[in-house]
Amino acid sequence: MGCRQAKCHGLGNGWFHNLPRVGGCLKGQGLISPGSAILFDGGEDRKYQKYVYWLSESEERAFRDRLLARGAKVKRVIGVVCPALDRSASVSSISPKTWNQTCARQGSWYRASDKNERYLIVSPEPIEDLDGRWAAVITASAFIPPRLATAAEEAEMARAPSLKRHIPGGWYRVRYGEKRIFLRWANHMGSSDGGFRALFLAQTANHVNFISPRFFVRDDQGNAVPYSLDRSAHLCSCCLELFQIIGSHFKKKLIAPCPGAVRFARLDPDRYFLVERPGDTS
Repeated sequence: MGCRQAKCHGLGNGWFHNLPRVGGCLKGQGLISPGSAILFDGGEDRKYQKYVYWLSESEERAFRDRLLARGAKVKRVIGVVCPALDRSASVSSISPKTWNQTCARQGSWYRASDKNERYLIVSPEPIEDLDGRWAAVITASAFIPPRLATAAEEAEMARAPSLKRHIPGGWYRVRYGEKRIFLRWANHMGSSDGGFRALFLAQTANHVNFISPRFFVRDDQGNAVPYSLDRSAHLCSCCLELFQIIGSHFKKKLIAPCPGAVRFARLDPDRYFLVERPGDTS
């Protein structure tokens, strides 16, 4: 089976189209993407940025009180975490309870991580009160992947015994209604790749790719930069990579939005975003 073509329909236009088929498998060796100088250039959308912070409950309360004393407010995000990624969103706070709400299954990764019980703060600007505390900065990228994964590669990655131990058990407990929602979103975004089984394997393989990358490029310093291995229609919970719950050990990551981020944060489907750790921004 050849590589999937990266076309996107519905919910806006995809960021890349007619991605050429490339044979073979990366086998963890990575690629230098053609035009690597523009990998991390946001192109026409250079103004998009989000700073990510993780705080304890007491730290979040003290931070919110300081802002209130200055006449500023922190927006509390409930239900889903996606709205904090909207370009128009102000400083947002996401409590641990939010990860148990609409996306409770996806939240199993959060609960199994070192971020568990911590509050997520997302801001369009660096926060002076939290200077030096940010976990990541997210910016728009002009990145176009060398290729996407095939369905066979995704199945192999999702089922790899050596990697399954990194996947929380709750991730596998998919409700029937959730399956229908994901299939409807994928169909609305132009996908016709089959049923939920293939979709779930793609979603699982994508998360695994930020644990032990098989699909990645290298930056100018030779560092591996893993990227989302499938189109937005086939992804799930991109927030886990964007907010450093998965793959925080990489200096840089390139993340395509999932359908939830497209729907609730108005991000362009298939448009990649660069995630950088503190001290690693250029």
